[in-house]
Amino acid sequence: MTKQVWLPGDGALLKKLREESGVDITTLARIHSLSTAQVKQLEDGGDSSFYTSSIKLATGRKLLMHFGADIEPLVQASEKIQVQEHDLALEVLKPKTNIREIKSPNLEKTKRYLRFLLPSLAFIWLSFALSNVYFSQLQIQPKSEPRSDVAIAQPTVTPTIASVPIESKLIAANAAAVPDAPIKAVTESPDDCKWTDASISIAAYQPTKSGDYVHALANVDGAICVRDATGKSQVLHLKNTQSQTVRGRPPFEIFSHNLSQFKLFYQGNLLKLPSNDIKNITLQEKKYE
Repeated sequence: MTKQVWLPGDGALLKKLREESGVDITTLARIHSLSTAQVKQLEDGGDSSFYTSSIKLATGRKLLMHFGADIEPLVQASEKIQVQEHDLALEVLKPKTNIREIKSPNLEKTKRYLRFLLPSLAFIWLSFALSNVYFSQLQIQPKSEPRSDVAIAQPTVTPTIASVPIESKLIAANAAAVPDAPIKAVTESPDDCKWTDASISIAAYQPTKSGDYVHALANVDGAICVRDATGKSQVLHLKNTQSQTVRGRPPFEIFSHNLSQFKLFYQGNLLKLPSNDIKNITLQEKKYE
């Protein structure tokens, strides 16, 4: 099976379609969340901006389809090759004689033995499964206590774990075995977020991704507040080494009582705070050049 790669002719076609449509490289890269270097390498050659050649091929085909180019999907091409290889294998392995013409006494005995054995095994397996279900129900069902003919007044007792039915104990045990749920943003609270007007503006020095999200990584247990341009606020309670991504519309306002203990990533870059005493910053989106 031949491996498909991005050819120079494909790059020339992409460049021609882009120029005829009047779309510049920067706009095309931003629409598909790519860098300008990746688009240039697709048109003029080069692989340094792509992890593998298959990623480069898939990205280039996506841009060609953006301009309406009529290309055959890779999946269909691979299916045609598999069909051709399958037909060739059938021709090679095709027997010269008809198997039905060969009569073997041992083969007939084996067939009769299997006709009897398979239903028996199925019946045994079904009986075993039903017995397991029956005995498991008997183990789960609580035992009934004997009734007393004389009613004895008892003081009111606060329910404890021992007075909880068996079903509740099982539910509690299952709940304790469930791992911690993923981090979720909670509603903003006055104790966590104290927005101030003295906010320092910071922008990514070399943007490689779109600026519609912020990624926070905690070095210690703490809370961090994120608010986007629409006014939507989220509070992230993170433990040490936990991280969370917040999406929204830039610019973003960030606040934390210990902001220096968080690593903030914006537009693909790790941001550096001017001072460890800063608690309120504003992340400005840097446009692609």
